[in-house]
Amino acid sequence: MAIKLFLVEDHELIRGGIKSLLQSQSEHYDVIGEFDRPRLAIEAIEGGNIPEIIIMDISLPEMTGLEASSFLKEHHPEIKIIILSMHKDEEYVLECINQDIMGYVVKDSIGDEIKLAIDKVHHGGKYFSKEVIDIALNTHKRRKTRKKELDEINLTKREKEVLTLIADGKTNNGVAEMLFISERTVEAHRANIMKKVGARNTAELIRKSLTKNLI
Repeated sequence: MAIKLFLVEDHELIRGGIKSLLQSQSEHYDVIGEFDRPRLAIEAIEGGNIPEIIIMDISLPEMTGLEASSFLKEHHPEIKIIILSMHKDEEYVLECINQDIMGYVVKDSIGDEIKLAIDKVHHGGKYFSKEVIDIALNTHKRRKTRKKELDEINLTKREKEVLTLIADGKTNNGVAEMLFISERTVEAHRANIMKKVGARNTAELIRKSLTKNLI
């Protein structure tokens, strides 16, 4: 049985091109609705015309593809979404991943790739264009590197106490009085903290400590 599909795309030529591509294999794909804005697709679904998969542009009038996807996931979780977009920006890709979108196909590589995406999503898998996978992997790599950097900064309990007081604007003497230690000991702790964090002065120490969530 052919897979029932909605096309939600505000560019008529692109929408028509995808429809023609899919209808060339009508035994596999059945476009039961095409719309230039999500609201109309949602109204059709509420009226009983329910697709198995929606191919939806990310940039649409009145409501973005992601906003529409969020609504549909809440009210019609059985419908699977494949995002179609010109955007390869990290924020769009990560938002789609966070929303657990089943597929993301970039328009400049659409061709038969849209069929691959439909088939894989229909059978319970996920499909992302190579460009999208590369963005996700690079983001993961950066986050892993940052986590490693954070893990490498191991402050002792006392050093954390000293750092917190320094960030609160306390002088060495003030820190010493509050922690009941000598000013020379505070200076030694400060020097060790600066070295571990890689800071050259107090302002840089506080900035880097905030960035690395040390305080």
